[in-house]
Amino acid sequence: MDDKRGRAVTLRDVAEAAGVSVATASRALTGRGDLSRRTRERVAVAARELGYDRADATRGRPTTLDPRLIEFVLGSFDDAWTNAMTTGAREAAFRLGFDLVLTLERADPTDDWPTRVATRRPSGVIIGIIRPTTRQLDELRGLRIPIVLLEPRSDPEGALASVGTTDWQGGYDAGAHLAGAGYDRYVIVTGEPRYRFGRAREEGFRQAIADATGKEVTRINSEWTDAPLTEGMLRAIAEDRRSVGVFACNDEMAFAVYRAAAQLGRSIPDDIGVVGFNDEPRAAHAHPPLTSVRQPLREMAARAVELVAELRRHEDDSFERIELPSELIVRRSTRVVPGKDNPAER
Repeated sequence: MDDKRGRAVTLRDVAEAAGVSVATASRALTGRGDLSRRTRERVAVAARELGYDRADATRGRPTTLDPRLIEFVLGSFDDAWTNAMTTGAREAAFRLGFDLVLTLERADPTDDWPTRVATRRPSGVIIGIIRPTTRQLDELRGLRIPIVLLEPRSDPEGALASVGTTDWQGGYDAGAHLAGAGYDRYVIVTGEPRYRFGRAREEGFRQAIADATGKEVTRINSEWTDAPLTEGMLRAIAEDRRSVGVFACNDEMAFAVYRAAAQLGRSIPDDIGVVGFNDEPRAAHAHPPLTSVRQPLREMAARAVELVAELRRHEDDSFERIELPSELIVRRSTRVVPGKDNPAER
C-alpha cells in the first residue's frame, strides 16, 4: 500500500513508527527471534496503521523454513478427545509426508503459543477446541500459512477454515431416540460456558423432542470437564419420580447423571434413560454401557491436516465449515425403542 506521499510503505517506515530497528521489525513481522510480546504488538500495530503489506514485500520468497511441518495446538493432552485427535492427525500427516508437532496452550499468560509456533515456522497450524484471540490470529496470519480451527468453541463465520461434526444433527438423533423410548419427561445437561457446539447440540435435541412429543425440555447447567454431581441435577432427575430421558452434551456429564441415578436409587435405563456425546472409549465399558453420539474424531483431525495441505496450494478469502457426520451408538443406557433393530452391543 502507498502512503500519503504516494510511495510504497517500506519495512523501514514500520520500524521508525514502532521505534525499533529494521531487523527487529522484520523479526517481529515474520515471527523469528526472541522478542517480547510488547515489541511484537508495537510493530504489528505500526504495520497495520501504515498499511504495510508483507505479501508485497516478500512476494516470491518461501513462506516457511520447513515446508513439511504442521503444528497442532491443543488446550490439554492425555484425555480421550485429544488422544483420538492426535492419532488421526498423526496418521494423516504421515500419509501426506508432513511431520506433526504438538503444542500446548499453557495457563501462563507470559508464555504465548503463537510465538512458539512462529519460531518453528511450520507449513500450517491446526487449532483444536481453543479459540485464539484477535491478537494471536494477527500474529499467525503474519506467517502467511494456512490456519484451520478444529471443532472451534465459537463460530469463525467464514473468516477461518474449520472442521467439526454435525452437532445439531447429533443432538436431534439423541432426542428422537429418547422420545421413541417413551420417557415421561426430558432433561438436557449442557456445559458452561455455552460454546457453539453445545448450543447446536441443545437446539437439535429440543427440536427432536418438540417434533416427537411437543413437551418442554428442562436444562441443567454443568461443566465440560470434571462434571460435578449438583443439587440441580439431583432435583431434575428426582422430580415427581416419573421416568426421564436425559441428553448430556458430552460423556463426562453423562457419567455425572449415572452418579445421580445411583445416589437416588433410580435404575438406568428404566427410570432414567441417558445419552451422551463423544462416545469415549469408556462409554462401552460403563454399567450399563452408555448410549452416545459418536464424533468421528480421528477423521476430523485427518481432514484438518488434509485441509492444511489443500490451502497451501491456493488461498481463499472466506471458508465454509466442513462437517463430518456424527452417529448415534445405541447401548443399554436407554430403553429399547419399539420397532427398531437393537445393535449387538446392547
